[in-house]
Amino acid sequence: MAMGPESAPVLLTCGTLIDGTGAGPVRDAAVLMNAGRIAYAGSRHPVRDLRGIRVIDAPGKTVVPGLIDLHNHSTFDADMRVYVKNGVTTIRFAGLNQDAVVTLRDRVMRNEVPGPRIFSCGPMLDKAPPAYPRWTSPVNTPAEATATARRLLSEDRVEALIVTQQITPDLLRPIVQVGHAFGRPVVGQLWGTDGLEAAALGIDQLDNYSRIFASREYPKARLLAYRSVAERLSLLARGWATVDWDLTKPIIEAMVHHRISYCPTLVVHRYQADLGGQSLEVDPDYQTMFGEPERKEWTGFMEHVQGAWTDEDRSYMRIAYEKRLEWIRRFHALGGTVVVGTDMQFGGIMVHEELRQLEAAGLSRMDALRAATGSAARALGMADSLGAIQPGRMADLVVLNRDPLQDLSALRDISCVFKGGAITAP
Repeated sequence: MAMGPESAPVLLTCGTLIDGTGAGPVRDAAVLMNAGRIAYAGSRHPVRDLRGIRVIDAPGKTVVPGLIDLHNHSTFDADMRVYVKNGVTTIRFAGLNQDAVVTLRDRVMRNEVPGPRIFSCGPMLDKAPPAYPRWTSPVNTPAEATATARRLLSEDRVEALIVTQQITPDLLRPIVQVGHAFGRPVVGQLWGTDGLEAAALGIDQLDNYSRIFASREYPKARLLAYRSVAERLSLLARGWATVDWDLTKPIIEAMVHHRISYCPTLVVHRYQADLGGQSLEVDPDYQTMFGEPERKEWTGFMEHVQGAWTDEDRSYMRIAYEKRLEWIRRFHALGGTVVVGTDMQFGGIMVHEELRQLEAAGLSRMDALRAATGSAARALGMADSLGAIQPGRMADLVVLNRDPLQDLSALRDISCVFKGGAITAP
């Protein structure tokens, strides 16, 4: 059960502190929290005057920042509870009806339901007819794109903009201009614009299967000739499976040069391609915290998509997955920023599977952890407040029973979770 804000400062002592910046671990550490923020973090030895301070000793434990999921769509209460139970203290909705997001966010802030901090991109911006009508604000001209982006940022309480599907460069340009004028990031899951065009126009982040590859066999016109979500995913898998690395290298270099974050959402690809990994059916949180409505929302979508695929489609999905891992290896090796998102329900569980897949793609455990903490906070535009255990940041911490730098599965072996300096879970 969540506790209210601490009336007195809290000093948490621990065996190891990993601060989320990429710096090396601090042994025999302490974190001082006051009024929901971090007042001190580092070696415990300088902390001498404990008058008026509540001390929580966690000997042998490892403390990391609260994790961040940058690509979520589910507003179920159960998902919110499972997020914080699994150490995810911040999420961003990447395309959804904004009224539903605001309602949920207000309920979490009133402590009516345990949940993470909630940020939102609002509805996706796409040409009409959109692929996801319930989650989209259609824009068909630059003037419409400008007006809609301004309304979302000035009136609808969104913290970012997200563009998708059929958005072409002439529409992306004004959306980016408006977003940046408001000091907000612009996210893309793009098909009508490629990675080079998006980089030149100033996009801040690209997600999931975005057209950040080049394939001679599947040029733009062929990739855009889809009639359903299932067919689009199949075409993208074929494009990724036949990637031309010589043509793709300039896209990777442009993304690195322009400091564009990449949120691959590998875990949803694994489930769509039936590649195995974390089995939801045997996961204790899935078994005990999700009911039939939540499960049907996901399984219904999966059955719809997978039921439309041929064996050849499934084969391309498997090949595409390996090519995407290689893309991430190359991007990361050149200094690209990878961040964490799930793009599926049960995100509190699947964040941890995403981290394992980033490790499989060549990220060190420290870099994978950073993708869900410091790097993710920067992608949110909240680098001064979230993602790291440093003075002035929000006191969002996860106390672990084991060291995640030895094994990332330790990130689910949780002793307790702090959000804003208050114990939120278990």
